[in-house]
Amino acid sequence: MHAIEFQNPAYLLMLIPLCAILLFRGAGKTRRRGAAVAVSSEAIVPARASFRTATWPYLPALRYLSLALLVVALARPGQGIDASSITSSGIDIMIVLDVSDSMMGEDFTPKNRLEVAKQAVKDFIRKRSGDRIGMVVFSGEAYLQCPLTLDHRMLPDIVDEAGFTSVEEEGTAIGEAIALAASRMDEGGAKSKMILLVTDGMNNRGSIDPETAARLCAGMGIKIYSVGIGKDGRVPYPGGGIFWGKRYLYNHFDEGVLRSVSGVSGGKFYRATSSGVFWGNVRDIDSLEKSDIATRVYHEFSDSFMIFLVIAVGVFFTDIALRSLVYRKVP
Repeated sequence: MHAIEFQNPAYLLMLIPLCAILLFRGAGKTRRRGAAVAVSSEAIVPARASFRTATWPYLPALRYLSLALLVVALARPGQGIDASSITSSGIDIMIVLDVSDSMMGEDFTPKNRLEVAKQAVKDFIRKRSGDRIGMVVFSGEAYLQCPLTLDHRMLPDIVDEAGFTSVEEEGTAIGEAIALAASRMDEGGAKSKMILLVTDGMNNRGSIDPETAARLCAGMGIKIYSVGIGKDGRVPYPGGGIFWGKRYLYNHFDEGVLRSVSGVSGGKFYRATSSGVFWGNVRDIDSLEKSDIATRVYHEFSDSFMIFLVIAVGVFFTDIALRSLVYRKVP
């Protein structure tokens, strides 16, 4: 259970003069009010004990209570930000997604390669609830789209945001993307780490070649599961002109490099010609060793001042109603 905190604790100092007034009134002697009509003897007006006369001296307590509650409301009590540690069993996964123009290929009609890859990646994430998952997108350059996280609620939205405009530089920098993903896997994470590489082309950009990046991953204990997406042969692409809605290009795919990258790191290479094949290929990930990951979860401040404010207002109007209806005084 979270500890109670105050956002504006300085207002609580106002309780000091309020307590002083209460002590002063309690220590002082209550002066009896003189009779409004002079009589020769008190025996003429006999005193009648009742519930109202017995409780009348305590009626001012309602006003002091409402003031005290109002001060507490001004101090803004609530449950503060704290952190707790949770442990989950899983692996660290960095998804490396190709967003180059070649992914516009529509050999998965009516969807292009990138749309199929993104849908398969989102389905994959939904089935990996215990894993820390991050994402790198690349074309001629590589960028970190999302660091490793257990908060899978936002990951599908991040995958949807990846598009052909995510990276301005044209080309396919596979090696650079693998190296960036590996650098974002901290040593204190899970024992099992892997990179899921999804691409449809061959490396032609970047300062690091794929084989060098794969050896780097092998030294860090990171396996690379590469998926070559797309069909061989002539592939339809958008932008064929006024009279033809499509243009056809031959698919250039370097299967040898991807097989080498996966083999060096201890992973596997797959070829995906449909979204169903894509999902079936990555099922081997489930056989990887599981490990416990400790993650700190932060809880935000929950404001509770409104409760005290409502009670203070209620007590104040209760005091007014009692004075007007129950404890009315006759001059």
